Amino acid sequence: MPDGPPAPLALVHARVITPEAEIADGTVVIAEGHIVQADERPPPEGVETRDLRGLIVAPGFVDLHVHGGGGFSLVDGDAAQLRGYAHWAAGRGVTGFLVTLVPDTRQRMLDVIASTVAGFDSVFDGARPLGINLEGPFLNPLRCGALKSDVLRPADVDELREYLLAARGLLRLMTIAPELPGADSLLAEALDAGIVVALGHSDATYEEARRAFSHGVGHVTHCFNAMRPFHHRDPGCVGAALSSADVTCELIADGVHVHPAAMEMLLRLKGVEKTVLVSDGIALAGVGDGTFELQAERVEVEGGVARREDGTLAGSAAPLDAMVRNAAAWLPVRAAGAIRMATLNPASVIGLADRKGKVVPGYDADLVVLTPELQVEMPFVGGKLVYERPPPAFRRST
Repeated sequence: MPDGPPAPLALVHARVITPEAEIADGTVVIAEGHIVQADERPPPEGVETRDLRGLIVAPGFVDLHVHGGGGFSLVDGDAAQLRGYAHWAAGRGVTGFLVTLVPDTRQRMLDVIASTVAGFDSVFDGARPLGINLEGPFLNPLRCGALKSDVLRPADVDELREYLLAARGLLRLMTIAPELPGADSLLAEALDAGIVVALGHSDATYEEARRAFSHGVGHVTHCFNAMRPFHHRDPGCVGAALSSADVTCELIADGVHVHPAAMEMLLRLKGVEKTVLVSDGIALAGVGDGTFELQAERVEVEGGVARREDGTLAGSAAPLDAMVRNAAAWLPVRAAGAIRMATLNPASVIGLADRKGKVVPGYDADLVVLTPELQVEMPFVGGKLVYERPPPAFRRST
């Protein structure tokens, strides 16, 4: 069972990135799981303090699209795997995430959704599951990417309704290929249920994608990847996404899924406000190089890149904190911009920007303390310190 709320704590003398503003020498006070002060004033008397001089306090990272990491898989509905991932992810600065499930048979997906939701209440130590992200199954087999093409299928409203019942109100995000027959009815059903619908794994033309955006699709799953590419005479869904001002776009910023030049193009066209960093991490993320078996397939991780035997990418092997550092290093954004793309922006996509993604009074005390190089030092979830990076090992001089 979870412990009661931790005692009030003041984080003092930190560089605070809210991320909409910065405080050079700030104080952040957390009490009863919430932020109660974030400014330049000293903390109230009698509150325990922690001096974070030289460090950054930022909102905790929110990963909208992740299948696992640290050797833990999220795709099978196993509560022990979910708890293990949540603990590991916190050490990478993630304080909230959507469990992202992949296509399978109808009954298998219903079983996994139900068992995943049932496991949410068992997560007390680490990042918190914020809901479910269904990456399919109503996707185009021509753009299956790392997903199994034989379990992708046409739009089916009755099947979606079954998933909604199994998810018990926790299905927050779903990827649909809008060009599939019957997708209009499916889209309407999903939007009526309050689901954020994303375009992805799609061979939609520019016109088909623009039509979907006009009907309520507001997000794009891992932009550029597993979708009809841009061509100057056939802009496709990539062109539609980049030219639609209100649409948010996911970016896997590992330098493998998307070339840094294309990453910069996305940022310049969408802006910091509409770009969302995601890990798309698989269970092998963060475990190092080697040959592994993943969902009955052989996967080779070399140089931090995971590939199937046929050479196709098997998902991302980099965690979200690495994406943040990459964005800050490769893109024309300051640290605040890179942080925003992994905090406020994803929280906004799933309707949680009123309590997550900012360091301001009244918000959940989901925070991450970072070095100036954006390495994770310590995350707080609900005001509770859930991880602290150990100091470097002492080395005797010779």
